[in-house]
Amino acid sequence: MILSTLFNPRNENQILTLPLGFPPTVQNLLTKSDVKLSFDISGYAEDSVTAAVFERRGQYIITGSSKGRLIIYNSNTLKAVANCKQSATHQIKNIAVTRREYFILTNSQDRVIRCYDFKQLLNAGSSMQTVEPLQKFQDMINKTPWKSVCTSSEGDYLCAASAKSHSLHIWERTTGTLVKLLNGNKGEFLSDVQWHPTRPVILSVANGIVSIWTQAHVENWSAFAPDFTELEENRKYTEKESEFDLEDEDADIQAREVKMEEEEEIDIVTVKPSSAVCSSDEEDLELSTDINNAKGMLWFLPVSPDVENPEEGPATAYNSTTVGKPIEPKLEERPSSAASQKRASNSNSNGQSRVTNPKSRKK
Repeated sequence: MILSTLFNPRNENQILTLPLGFPPTVQNLLTKSDVKLSFDISGYAEDSVTAAVFERRGQYIITGSSKGRLIIYNSNTLKAVANCKQSATHQIKNIAVTRREYFILTNSQDRVIRCYDFKQLLNAGSSMQTVEPLQKFQDMINKTPWKSVCTSSEGDYLCAASAKSHSLHIWERTTGTLVKLLNGNKGEFLSDVQWHPTRPVILSVANGIVSIWTQAHVENWSAFAPDFTELEENRKYTEKESEFDLEDEDADIQAREVKMEEEEEIDIVTVKPSSAVCSSDEEDLELSTDINNAKGMLWFLPVSPDVENPEEGPATAYNSTTVGKPIEPKLEERPSSAASQKRASNSNSNGQSRVTNPKSRKK
């Protein structure tokens, strides 16, 4: 039985598979290799892996055991780089990783969800020391066990699915405050819950039915126009004489000048980056239409070389010896001023000129 199968978020050829009762395996589709992640830690031979996920950048693999231990592997070398344990020795059912920041959430059998800093787990090394969570989330009244857990796109909120009913609990990660409780149909049992990567939308699966949870938007037209009044039924409207005129003829000159001052110019030239489609690596990128800007983006200018004789083709203008060097222009040999005077004196009386060879004259 397979518990989970995940693709590496940065490598589509690497797959992480977690079978029931066996160590997780990593498959490489290019090399056709299948490697098992070793759990060779002295004193924990009876411990088994019950949860495994990739880190958000795909550089590490995080695994949780039946004794509440966390082991981190390098996804390239498949060697353990850090191991630690929780304060409670209960089974880790599943692990969730935030899309922003470096936080991970563990859902344990003791009905407590714990939030850890991933960098703190890496610094633990191989000493198997106890790591305290940054925040704990649980149902203090009903002691509800959790089936699955997920986080929002920014990692500010987390959602836990109850294992006894179709109910979703949403907490704020930084304060641990319960902000929302969503209840579905009675008699249904949840099997999974997922948060949309970029939108405030939650999907829950219960009894083979997928439910979509989102915010109910109420149209409030008065937010765009304070003078707007909603009508329960249609009414006849009588248009005023100068209501839709571009300029009010009845208004005085001072009122027209005030209206002209209130008009604002709309900038349609400045290029502004969209924060929704830009990553954190592109925050310092300066978008400019100025070609001479040294800190701006790269520009492609298609420039064709100048050829003296286009009929001969580019092969005659460029050869293997002149690649990367400018072509020097050919200078024509012209006679000196003395030769030109002699040429003028040799002209015939009927207007015809006799051309002589300048080299013969030099001899």
